[in-house]
Amino acid sequence: MTGLNMLPIATGPVPWVVGLLGLTALVWLAFGNRRHLTHWVPAAVGIALLLAGVVWFLSERVWNLWGSPLPKRIYLFAALGFLAVLLIVPKMLQLRRLTAKIATIPVAAVLVLASASLINQEFEYYPTFGSIFGDTGVKIESLQQFRAHDRNTAMQPTATTMADWKPPANMPAEGQVLQVAIPAPISHQISSSAYVYLPPAYLGSPRANLPVLVLIHGVPGGTLDWLRGGMIAQFMNGYAQAHNGLAPVVVMPDASGRWAKYPPVCVNSKQGQSATYLTKDVPNWVKETFGAGTLSARQWAIGGFSYGGTCAMQLATNYPDVYPTFIDSSGENEPTISQGHEVLLRQYFGGSQAAFARQNAMDVLKKRRYPGSAGIVTVGQADSFYRPQGLQVFQAMKQAGIDVTLQEAPGGHAWPAWKYGVENNMDWLMTRLGVLPGSGRAPANPAPTSDAAGS
Repeated sequence: MTGLNMLPIATGPVPWVVGLLGLTALVWLAFGNRRHLTHWVPAAVGIALLLAGVVWFLSERVWNLWGSPLPKRIYLFAALGFLAVLLIVPKMLQLRRLTAKIATIPVAAVLVLASASLINQEFEYYPTFGSIFGDTGVKIESLQQFRAHDRNTAMQPTATTMADWKPPANMPAEGQVLQVAIPAPISHQISSSAYVYLPPAYLGSPRANLPVLVLIHGVPGGTLDWLRGGMIAQFMNGYAQAHNGLAPVVVMPDASGRWAKYPPVCVNSKQGQSATYLTKDVPNWVKETFGAGTLSARQWAIGGFSYGGTCAMQLATNYPDVYPTFIDSSGENEPTISQGHEVLLRQYFGGSQAAFARQNAMDVLKKRRYPGSAGIVTVGQADSFYRPQGLQVFQAMKQAGIDVTLQEAPGGHAWPAWKYGVENNMDWLMTRLGVLPGSGRAPANPAPTSDAAGS
């Protein structure tokens, strides 16, 4: 998909243009007679800051909506939006011409847009204009549509490697994304639509016998996040083009329980059998539906960011026979919910700390060894909340015998850091999954300081 929908809005010239327009709008809204400058503008600024403070207090101290503190500048950016709305009426009152009064509303909207743009630049949640409206930049079909035109049946009987793979003449240049419903016959876990990326080598005839990468989203968030903010299909297409069409089949299941009040946090509990869903139902369905990952656990890896990073860490620790390879990007050191640990114990485990500990990775790591497991833990360089937790996870995994590598990703708790875990480690991942030759050692990365790593 091309054109306006693919226009970058989190990077490049657009944020600068929007920022300049926003500054111009702010100056125009603030400019006026003496009473406007000395009374209404200061009052509006004060009220805007107060409103931003209320939003901060309610979202972080009362409801804990985000699960971790947001940078304070986010609330200052929001205050600009509040200020734009607050200045509409005072500005209209001092203007004489009707056309000027009417123009106040779109001018204020420009400042609100600039405020939203500043916030989006922090997280890059909407990387393109089309992503605001759910356009991921790639064509998405249903499984039924895919089956209607896909006539390939032959698949290599053994795991495909770079050394033995010869791209067929009918292999497309890019992969295909499908929106699917993954059933839960074993776990009966409630879930929303999932997505699957099929690389070019899967779409030719014969098909390559490919490994599987399961990617978990964050919360708040959903299954579309890896396609929208992470632009994973575009990245995998680029990687495949450089590797004769080879890339993993990428599965993006729902791990949030369809926006449940109490997200399942990838454990088996009173809130659902999420761990069983992700370790049995999802792999079984992928094998039966696409024939991928059928040979051994060596063909399976799991990854995720934030909440999804915690899930990846949890499942790799509790189910190393299913996911012996993992990438934990900006995850926590244990499952958490916004309502707090005591509520989690009560709502998930009947108030039992012991029941929680039986599935909590940091407790499990003290009792098990992992001779066949390997993974990457990435921490955002500027992520003051999740970074220390990632360092703790790394140390605990290292002590448990996991071949784990710690990497420092650019930025804070946002997409630049979250994408880094997958994008920086694809060659390592493909080596671990048996496609590329090599030692399987993780790529070099500027390591966090030793005192920060807790050594």
